[in-house]
Amino acid sequence: MPEPECPDSATYGVTFRAVWNASSHGSRPPFPSNPHFSRVVGAAHTPEVSFWSSGGIATPGIESMAETGSVSSLCREIDEEADRGGSTPCVRGAQPSFPSPGTARLSFEATEDVPLLTLVSMIAPSPDWFVGVSGMPLMEDGCWKERIEVDLVGYDAGTDSGTTFTARDADVTPHEPIGLIRELPAAVREAPFATLVVALSGEPG
Repeated sequence: MPEPECPDSATYGVTFRAVWNASSHGSRPPFPSNPHFSRVVGAAHTPEVSFWSSGGIATPGIESMAETGSVSSLCREIDEEADRGGSTPCVRGAQPSFPSPGTARLSFEATEDVPLLTLVSMIAPSPDWFVGVSGMPLMEDGCWKERIEVDLVGYDAGTDSGTTFTARDADVTPHEPIGLIRELPAAVREAPFATLVVALSGEPG
């Protein structure tokens, strides 16, 4: 029998599992008393579109998300791209923030025209640190992946020079490239802050 054709769109459920805590990321004091994440936000988009990248310069939306947890500016950037056909509209998780350890869930649509996923969330509290994926492919061999699981390490948005989780605001002008959090010891820098599971609807998350 011929294999069934791949549908031209897919619905995915996202499970964002926050894991960072004093044991995993507490070797550099002061460790915050309330480790958490901001609202998870993102979109599906075309290969020609990028909302952030390692080595790139943070947009105002990424800066605001990484420094304050606010996603309004980033969602405006995403929705402007959606108006041009380069992405889906901004997808926001329901929780404005959630503790670590903890879990957040959301769902989104993707099509053959917008087959890549970008999602981000602020590591909070922090100067300008965040986790996320940028342009993660949802298709393989011409059809939708059933399940993707990735560990999320921390990134520095390059917009604030604070060196600890609770450092005071210290803007960086001009902004530095986005990269792994240099201020944390190597063992801590490489430890995941969260795990992301992206599964086709009907698959376990």
